[in-house]
Amino acid sequence: MGLNVKRRSLRNLCRSASVLLLLVTSEGVFAQQQTERGNIFIKVIDGQTRKALVDAQIQATSRDGETTSSQSSAQGEGRLSDLMPGMYELRISQPGYQVYVDSLLRVNESKTTPVTVELLPSTNIERIEVVNSARVVDRSASAGAGYMNQEMLRSAVGSGGDVLRALDGLPGLFSSGEFSNFTVRGRGPKDNLIFVDDIPFQNVVHFDDAFGDPEDLEGGGRFSVFAPNIIGGAEFQPGGWNPAYGGGAASLLKLNVAEGNPDSENYTLRLDLAGLEVGYSGPSKFDEDTSILFSARQLDFGRVFETFGADDIGSPELTDIILKTTTALNDTDTLNVLAIFAPEEYTRDIDNALASDEDDPGNWEDLELANSEADNALLAVTYSALLRNDAQWVNRFYFRDFNETTSLGEALPYLVDDGTPASDVPVRENILSSSIDEQEFGWRSDYTSFNSFGQFDAGVRVVRISADYQQQLNDDQWIRYVYEGDDARPEGQQYVVLTPENTDSIYSVSATNFAAFANQDFDFGDWNVRAGLRFDKDGITDEPLISPRIGSFWQINDRWQMTTTAGIYYQPPSFNDLASDNSNANLENERTTQVSVGWKYAWSEDISLLFEPYYQKLDNLVIESDRIQQLTRNTGEGYSWGFDTMLNKRFSNGWSLQANYSYNDSRVKDTADSPYYDADFSRPHFVQLGGVYELNDRWRFSARWKWASGAPRDSFIVNKNVLPGSDLVRFSKEITARNVDRFAGFSSINFRADYRRQFDWADVIAFVDVINLLGSDNPSSAEFNERTGLDVVEDGESIILFGLRFQW
Repeated sequence: MGLNVKRRSLRNLCRSASVLLLLVTSEGVFAQQQTERGNIFIKVIDGQTRKALVDAQIQATSRDGETTSSQSSAQGEGRLSDLMPGMYELRISQPGYQVYVDSLLRVNESKTTPVTVELLPSTNIERIEVVNSARVVDRSASAGAGYMNQEMLRSAVGSGGDVLRALDGLPGLFSSGEFSNFTVRGRGPKDNLIFVDDIPFQNVVHFDDAFGDPEDLEGGGRFSVFAPNIIGGAEFQPGGWNPAYGGGAASLLKLNVAEGNPDSENYTLRLDLAGLEVGYSGPSKFDEDTSILFSARQLDFGRVFETFGADDIGSPELTDIILKTTTALNDTDTLNVLAIFAPEEYTRDIDNALASDEDDPGNWEDLELANSEADNALLAVTYSALLRNDAQWVNRFYFRDFNETTSLGEALPYLVDDGTPASDVPVRENILSSSIDEQEFGWRSDYTSFNSFGQFDAGVRVVRISADYQQQLNDDQWIRYVYEGDDARPEGQQYVVLTPENTDSIYSVSATNFAAFANQDFDFGDWNVRAGLRFDKDGITDEPLISPRIGSFWQINDRWQMTTTAGIYYQPPSFNDLASDNSNANLENERTTQVSVGWKYAWSEDISLLFEPYYQKLDNLVIESDRIQQLTRNTGEGYSWGFDTMLNKRFSNGWSLQANYSYNDSRVKDTADSPYYDADFSRPHFVQLGGVYELNDRWRFSARWKWASGAPRDSFIVNKNVLPGSDLVRFSKEITARNVDRFAGFSSINFRADYRRQFDWADVIAFVDVINLLGSDNPSSAEFNERTGLDVVEDGESIILFGLRFQW
């Protein structure tokens, strides 16, 4: 199901990419017209009061050094006109506020680029500012908190057109690139808290694997619902976020869908090997105060795999349709509507299964058959109002719907002679089936005001959730050859058998979750303190939960900043855990107590250093007590500690550079009396080095090298001939201890090249994005083959995406 292209196809892919770039870059392929100039429309607001800022100094400098300046009006608006298309550095300053700098702002031909900038009040210290975001990230949160704007996301090396892969390089965040996921500070992909336009939306990835397949459920998904081109910005916090957000303990990611361009029409078309994407950003044409962002894409990876000889993977197909409207009701009130529809379908049939023996005919690596369909939808309405006395009230109403059906089976080619046509090979279809049906209605209300101490925030959340999960074994039994030594089975039997009795489950729940929070920022000039409290009433687990959160920010001098955070974070049990067995219905929330202290040092305006140690105490963890029946209990506990470092040289003089090193020691134990072992996603060491180089206005190159310690690995023994008296020779893998060893280290190089050219009909961008350029092995997991008795680590593979993006 993965989106990998095997080594045997890399040569063909590279040849095709070379031909594609040659066609686009050749002089005279298309007639060019005289360049039409573009504009920048800027709106400058106070990041706290949300009020317009008057007479802010606005300056844009091209890569050639030409500077254009302006000032914001009484409405906080400014315009820079008659600009040559290309990349600019935008700098905005206002007395009493921090300086804003964006080195990656693109101006397109004959178009207006809209930018909304939030400025924070400065302290009394005249210090060097290094600012890289147009939105305010809570400064008393984790020092590792960061923001990536739209240009950074869509041109990120190794993203492969996926917004989650584009986050690579943020402090504390690790992504192998194989899946559309990331882990943070030793926690798993499903522990991350994800919001879209401040709406909780955990189903942000396609092919997240079906309920009932525990080995694949940890993968975290194969492809994001969101292409980077439609995300206006991503806010990331590896810890220490304020009490407005709850439900996860690893990290907070806020994806902000871009708003439609209110000034000019913009059309996009993106073509690559998998399919196409079309988009529109501009005025609505039915209301002069409404803008629209629309994006639709359809990708068929099965066609790609078949083209390049990777038939054994299967046929994943997806569609993503996203619509967002923004309406200025008046000078103070705004209405946003967001609609997402993201269906998917995955099929792995007999032809795919039989193709898994290509490297060793007759030795099939994977004979699983699969069929799944899923519908994923979200509808949200947001009403924002600025009130008197510098207060703001935001109300969000949303409905989320997700349903999925999956069936698993297996092919039996070993029962017939070699060369038997695929249509005559016996199969066991639909051995295990599962279904998921979730609906969620929610209301989120946030109020912000100012008092003599500083800023006050409060809010409520009310969510009505309905969920139905079913799993059914549609045959008398199904033998599984991977098991743990203490799994229940008859004496002497060296495998386990799934039966309807130990597999079937039905879980249905309807409940209302309620939460309320309050947070006060105390502003003492160079020193800021945040103190808040969150109360949750979890209707599913029937638990009242209290979460205190505190944070502080201290501007020590012109160059040094210090932040501290502490708080309690609760994470509810997943529906997958609750539904896997009927006895899991009494699971409770996991609890994480976090503490961090971070320092930032501004070496110069362009170069900054980050160092942030942290400690997390983990309690009431959900632990699997039986692998086969998937029984789980809240008996686990553990800890995670380490530190994140980053050296960052922001883009200037044609290049940028980033170097990260993270250390993490994350260990858990199943009960209070049992020994500790490495947590599933712990990697003690992680290093990465990345950079961007602009050769000229047309060419941009970027690369990133990553190395990480190997993932934890179980110890096991292989049992031979476990089916005595049968004509079949089978081996089994018996796990004897969990996570007592490690796989070899992970290493990867990602590379990206972008070429931009203006023609008489469109702005054309050709790109080649390569994940794992050298095809290095990714020894983070192994797949056991019961026919050979080998526990095989996955071969290294490269993901290569190339194509064209048109803008007009």
